[in-house]
Amino acid sequence: MSGLPPRQRLGHLLRSLSKHLPDQLDGLLENARFKDGAAALQRLADPSHVEKALSRMSPEEAGWLADLLTGRWSWIADVQLDPEVAIVAPEELWIGAEPIRLPLSLAAVGLDEGLEALWEGAVLPGPPSSKATLLAKPPEGKAPEVARIRAQVRASVKGQRCVLIAQTQVALRRPSVVVSDDRRRLLAQDQAGRPAVGCRLEIGAEVHLTGTGGLVELEVPAPSGVLLKLEGIPAGRIPGGKP
Repeated sequence: MSGLPPRQRLGHLLRSLSKHLPDQLDGLLENARFKDGAAALQRLADPSHVEKALSRMSPEEAGWLADLLTGRWSWIADVQLDPEVAIVAPEELWIGAEPIRLPLSLAAVGLDEGLEALWEGAVLPGPPSSKATLLAKPPEGKAPEVARIRAQVRASVKGQRCVLIAQTQVALRRPSVVVSDDRRRLLAQDQAGRPAVGCRLEIGAEVHLTGTGGLVELEVPAPSGVLLKLEGIPAGRIPGGKP
């Protein structure tokens, strides 16, 4: 099982598949019967096509599809994965008024033990290492913001030295909650107005999970003045004074 994050794992698998499977099939794809399959493999060789598809998938979908394709590939030939390295980091971080520090690590496929990296971007400075610390600063204004991280990885494959580049970005989201006049509908979102779906919204001592569009609907009005927290981050109070 690959240690790569789900989307990176699927992208790596698709690149390896499009590279190695045609040779493994020994000219079979040239047969007119397999025209559609050959065209599909050609599309997988297009990085923009793959990245567009990956961006539309949830991590769960990407992991499921990677498992499925690995199994199908193993039925007809040996799975041959090229060396790969990825940064293990969350896709997004909810952040309040203070910066957040979060440990980062590398996941690798097909590399010898003992890799190290020069880290760049939103990380604390340090010597070459397989680990780093993300420094995420609170978003300013209402625009979407991300923390970008890049690692120049020095490694080896079967004793042969190589350099690989890994990069990722983490969406930085500052919580905001819009409360309806009757205090029964609460809309959770970030600073850019993007909905917070499937997030934990605390209304005083009560905890709710946001639904479609970041919405939480209450049977009775929320008490005026109670504290709101989204994913554990303070997000204001219910209007109307203190309880």
